[in-house]
Amino acid sequence: MSFSARSFAFFAMFTLGSVAACGGESSSGAGGAGGSGDDAAGPGPGSTSSGPGATSGGATSGSATSGSATTSSGSGDVAASATSSGSGDVTASAASTGAGDTTTSTAATGGTDPGGCSIFCSDFEGGSLPSEVQFFPEYLRARMGEFVTLDSTGHSGTHSVKVSGTDFSQMLGVAVPSNFWGRIYLKSATDIQMGHNTYVAAVEGNGDPNNGEQIRIGEHQCQLELNRKSDDKEKLSNGGTYMCSGGVKLVANTWYCLEFHYNGPGRSVNVFVDGTEVTAMGVTDWGPYDYKLFKFGFEKYHGGAKTMWYDDLALNSERVGCGK
Repeated sequence: MSFSARSFAFFAMFTLGSVAACGGESSSGAGGAGGSGDDAAGPGPGSTSSGPGATSGGATSGSATSGSATTSSGSGDVAASATSSGSGDVTASAASTGAGDTTTSTAATGGTDPGGCSIFCSDFEGGSLPSEVQFFPEYLRARMGEFVTLDSTGHSGTHSVKVSGTDFSQMLGVAVPSNFWGRIYLKSATDIQMGHNTYVAAVEGNGDPNNGEQIRIGEHQCQLELNRKSDDKEKLSNGGTYMCSGGVKLVANTWYCLEFHYNGPGRSVNVFVDGTEVTAMGVTDWGPYDYKLFKFGFEKYHGGAKTMWYDDLALNSERVGCGK
């Protein structure tokens, strides 16, 4: 396979001031019906949730395990399984500018199917992030090293991107067209939370968490969910019951294959976990949108802090799949 050397262009821009609220919804609380509860204002930590949600068959944090995500029989539920690998020791800062980056936007790398990189792909096995990947929000770029590092635990190789989700928003963005497919492997240090937070998103704006429409995939009510920033509309993976029961539950220290199809002009979003579509999270009437960026990392609204790992990212014009 072909690799190209890239160095990460680290921005030293820092804007003082706090970030405005992203939707202004209230916290959902435990098991209540109603809205999702959304974005905490300001660059500082938001309100806390009740901690990890109830899961069945979940792996305990602190040890690498092989486990499965448990679901109920409700609409759109899916059984998802994956295998964890290795520890979470930090080996390199994402701010590194040294040579030897083996990620590329034109050729498949480890964990990516051949032909699945028409937009971008990376296995993050180089010594730094590829230049196509930028940190958001811009006002926190001077502190990026506090939130993002290259880590010695990997899905297909020996490295991944570690995101320490302690601030309001700490995300990495890649330019995309308005209609794209994607695949990323993700792992968390803790079980999925009751509070509302984001893992990945397609956004129309300039990358700032408060700019433009954002269609986000993350956690709420102890399950995977899809959320729209502008009106806080939400699609829970258990079909819409605002309780910590059913739906797709991601357990700690376990790698999952998350796929997504964001069709902005076509007004649709489809989400897959370990190769199986989560139909309860699909939409056909959100838009039309003109996406500019795909973002991954962690955005904290009403949940607690969270450490995430990401690996084997592939963005393509067609479905990539979860194969090697």
